[in-house]
Amino acid sequence: MTHAIALALPGAVLALAATVFIAALLPSRPALAAALDRLGTSAAPAEPSPPARWDVRVGTWVHAHLPDLPVFAPPATDLRLVGVTPSTFFRDKALLAALGLIAPSVFGIVMNALGLLPALVPVALGPILAAALWFAPDRDVRVRARAARTEFARAVAVYLELVAVERKRGAPAGQALVTTSEVGSTWVFARIREELTRARLAGVAPWTALGGLADEIGVPELADVAKIVRLSGEEGASVAESLRGRGRTLRGQLLADEHAKANQASERMSVPLTLLAFVFVGVVLTPLVLNLLA
Repeated sequence: MTHAIALALPGAVLALAATVFIAALLPSRPALAAALDRLGTSAAPAEPSPPARWDVRVGTWVHAHLPDLPVFAPPATDLRLVGVTPSTFFRDKALLAALGLIAPSVFGIVMNALGLLPALVPVALGPILAAALWFAPDRDVRVRARAARTEFARAVAVYLELVAVERKRGAPAGQALVTTSEVGSTWVFARIREELTRARLAGVAPWTALGGLADEIGVPELADVAKIVRLSGEEGASVAESLRGRGRTLRGQLLADEHAKANQASERMSVPLTLLAFVFVGVVLTPLVLNLLA
């Protein structure tokens, strides 16, 4: 009986995974109430939107059906910073979790067919591996966001100096922000240009747009630029020296962070070097000790 259950469990797991993915790919049931409301209206029908790709549908379905718990909440700020949509994020999580759930079952079936391993052992490891792979994209996004924030802060330090130069030349506050953003060609300056262009079309002040972008992606250094330039744009204050002072402070902070990272790397290297020294001493002393014992 136990042997039959062990053989049936991998098949059940595979069937459940296939059912979940097929359900996510099937088109949703049409809203009949909305269709009836549209009957008899004289309005022109809207352009049909192209159907979403299967991977987007999978990610959207998984996101919509997860329980409303903090452990399942996506890191929205980090995702906006690295340019990953929630549907893509949850698609990766679902595919990795499905791989972790199915791969041990398939391995168990093969090993059981060869008579090398009971199928129940790999099947029991499937949920553990699936849970570990489910949280793997969280760590990847967190690492990418940390690196992106560091790069953003470095670019903002340069941006501060350039805006200060433009203000020194007598350019208006808003124009200084826009002109300076067109100098750089990195993705940081492109992101700032995109936000300033959107603000210009919406009739929003440039410093307000930069402050909103800083809150949206979690980069406080950009919020400092917005606050300083806002004083110049709304109150007419001279902020060139303030911008340069904030730039010097930011560069010193970034340099201190780099020194801290270098010290941590040096400390991590001390452990293998110490072990290597012990091995070398052991290689030298072992023949001498053996001779003395002989």
